[in-house]
Amino acid sequence: MAKRQSISILLAAAAFLLCGCSGMYNKEYVSVRDYVPTAQESYEKQDRINVRNFTGLKQALLSFAYAGENEGRIVFDPTYEGDLLEDLASACWQVRTQDALCAYCVENIAYELTKIVTTNEATIYISYSSFCESADSIIHLPFSYGVESALKEKLEKRERKLVVLVSNSSYSAEDIEGLLIKIYRENPTVVPREPKATVNMYSGTGSQRLYEVSINYGLTSQELEQRMAALSAVDAFSGLDIAAMSDEQKVAAACRYLMDNCRISESAGDNTAYAALVNGQANSEGIAFAYAELCRQLELECSIVYGQLFWQDHCWNIVKVDGSYYHADISACVKSGAEESFLINDENFWGNYRWDVASYPKCTGTLSRETE
Repeated sequence: MAKRQSISILLAAAAFLLCGCSGMYNKEYVSVRDYVPTAQESYEKQDRINVRNFTGLKQALLSFAYAGENEGRIVFDPTYEGDLLEDLASACWQVRTQDALCAYCVENIAYELTKIVTTNEATIYISYSSFCESADSIIHLPFSYGVESALKEKLEKRERKLVVLVSNSSYSAEDIEGLLIKIYRENPTVVPREPKATVNMYSGTGSQRLYEVSINYGLTSQELEQRMAALSAVDAFSGLDIAAMSDEQKVAAACRYLMDNCRISESAGDNTAYAALVNGQANSEGIAFAYAELCRQLELECSIVYGQLFWQDHCWNIVKVDGSYYHADISACVKSGAEESFLINDENFWGNYRWDVASYPKCTGTLSRETE
């Protein structure tokens, strides 16, 4: 009996179930997030702030800047010690240069010091760069772990700008760029092609960082919406009773859909789920993205592997079936059938394939050998 008989039967069954299907994505998703970034801190308008020392003076200036105020008044307590003019000049310089948000958006801080009877009062004038975001659109986070959710939300809305101020962050500008790519590769239909980030980073004292992220989708807003609509019009599993299917049947159905509806492309530009699911032709990366998304629709765990086949860069998937992980090279299935490339464990997959084994789950399932 052929060692791949069970898998072949599953794919044949999937072909029967998928007969006549041509679309995907009508199903809604539930997204569960551990952390949703919002503006955690609010900065209310204060017309007058009383200060007793140099630290309070700096905090008053920061309060005006963080609230986006153009003008404010500082009243010096009679017990204030120090030269007021020298302290004002020093505090304005330190706030302007040593705080990440102010370095990003404040062009200048000016002041006028007056004495009213026995009270010294300073009128503060703050001018802002015309290129920076308004204060209420800047996201404030205590730690950098919220940045990923903020970026993902921008991608989901197809927005092109994010400014986030993080009180404690070790991320570099390059880390933010890489994080955007990671989010896309884990959610390959959140936008129709891989976005690129340009990041300007502003540093404050300690580990305070502000990131100005510009997102380039390589498409106009109209093109973005047209492609997202085309993805939404695809339904790969129309008419199937998904709830009644086993994991094996589900992974086979997703594989069969791509075998029937996609062909291999060698073009570097055909590396998206959109290319595979809408245009019907994609390279190994695009097909791996599409298969991961189909598995997501079926509530199956599936990741994308970046490795090599015959020493050439190549992508495939690792999918979880009934608690065990397996390799699934769907582009190889599309090209020459599923016998040697679908639901294979590490031992039987290693050879022509190479991958960073430490970065992916161990594939130890036995489906591929159970009829041997």
